[in-house]
Order: sequence, then structure tokens, then C-alpha cells
Amino acid sequence: MLDNKPAHDQMLKEVEMMRFKIRPVVGDISILNFKNNQLVETLWGLGKLDEFFQNHFKEISKSDKETFFQMVGQLRGRLENQLNKINFRRPADAPQMIEMEIFKEHPRRNN
Repeated sequence: MLDNKPAHDQMLKEVEMMRFKIRPVVGDISILNFKNNQLVETLWGLGKLDEFFQNHFKEISKSDKETFFQMVGQLRGRLENQLNKINFRRPADAPQMIEMEIFKEHPRRNN
């Protein structure tokens, strides 16, 4: 699933449609390049993993759910570690510390 990556431009379009939100916690994130290849690729992977989870969770038998959660959790952990290691090229006079929160907005369901 994550090995069949589209071209960077297509990946960027898909990430934009995935409704990720980025919120600054510390520092000015406006100086960062959010079209960074590593960022786009990692967010695309997280979005595809979330999509896979949402589409297949209901199909998994109760006995297989623990294994499914472990598999998805390990992949998610690896992708989140990749996010932490992304090297954004910042201007030399930029503050050292920049922290941001990245989350995915899910539409609310009416039950």
C-alpha cells in the first residue's frame, strides 16, 4: 500500500485533499517549506494508513483486531518518527525551536 507512491505532484494533491491541519505550538512556522519532499511523502503515508484503517477495520474479525492494531500502530509510529526527523531548511536567522502539531480533520458523522 505505502510502496506504490505516486509522483510528488500527485502526492501533494492527495495530501491537500486529506485535510491535514498544521498548528504552530512554538515558533513561526510560516518560514518553513511545506512542499518539502519528506514532509509530503510522510503525510501521504499517514493519510493512506488512516484511509486503510478506516476502510478495513470493520472487516477484521475480533480475533484479528489486536494484530491489526499492532500492525497499523507500528507503521504509524515509523511514519511519526520520520516526521520528527524532517530537516526543514530554515533561514539562518530563524529561531532554533519550532514545534508544530499535525492532525487530520475528520468530518463529524451524524448518528
